[in-house]
Order: sequence, then structure tokens, then C-alpha cells
Amino acid sequence: MSDNKRKGFHPLKKMKEVICKIGTLNLILILVGVFFVWFNWQMLCIFREQGMIPETYACAVIAATIGECGICGWIRTNKDRRRERKWEQEEKTAEAGERNEKL
Repeated sequence: MSDNKRKGFHPLKKMKEVICKIGTLNLILILVGVFFVWFNWQMLCIFREQGMIPETYACAVIAATIGECGICGWIRTNKDRRRERKWEQEEKTAEAGERNEKL
């Protein structure tokens, strides 16, 4: 038997590890980018055949993708702020501990 069969090769486990390294928000942004490229290609194909695109639909999709990216940015900003506040609290606690040791 090969080593992969004995150890139990799990492609889903490998994918999960890769996704965790990338990060959920970055993965969402990558997927939105891929979708947006595909969507634009489809709109170009429709334009070549029909001479126009469904503008209401195109505007709705663009608004939704921009909204999704905005939400991802807002989440990221909040995470960064929370982490910075935590670091500030840890620094204040460490400084207070040092002052108490000097006294």
C-alpha cells in the first residue's frame, strides 16, 4: 500500500488548511473578484450578440459586489481596531505593573 492510503489522504482536509492560511475575508474577496471577471465576460458576450446589456441587472450586480466588498472592509477594520485596543490594554497593564514594581 502507498503511504497516502495508510495515512489517510484527505483532500478536503488539505483544502481546509489552505483556506485557513488565506483567511476567510481574503477568500471571499478572491471569489468576488473571480465572479466579477466572469460577470463582465458574460456581459461582453451579451453585448456582442444583442448590441446592449441588461443595464438594471448589471447595475444591481455591481452594487451587490461593491456592497459585499464594503462589508468585508468594515469587518476587517473592526477586527483591526479590536486588536489594537487589546494591545493598548496589554501595554497599559504592563506599564502599570512596572510602576508598581518600582514603588
